[in-house]
Amino acid sequence: MKNRIGEQWNSYAREVLSDAWNLDPQRIETRRAFYAGARAAFTEIMRGLTPGPDPQPADERMLLDLEEELGEFLKAVKRGVA
Repeated sequence: MKNRIGEQWNSYAREVLSDAWNLDPQRIETRRAFYAGARAAFTEIMRGLTPGPDPQPADERMLLDLEEELGEFLKAVKRGVA
């Protein structure tokens, strides 16, 4: 099994969190929130897909909507307003 979310967490932790957070309870809570967000996104994707073997235009629209929402949130974080 490839640990895809774990790799994203490690990347996030390296880029965003300070080394002082390594044993901090807040780091644990941040990791939990990170995984909860990943689970919520996965659930939204799986529930939103059109049944059947072939992707439909609605599937692409849903994924693009998620990509846009996440992109807007990242911009807000960079501006310091999220």
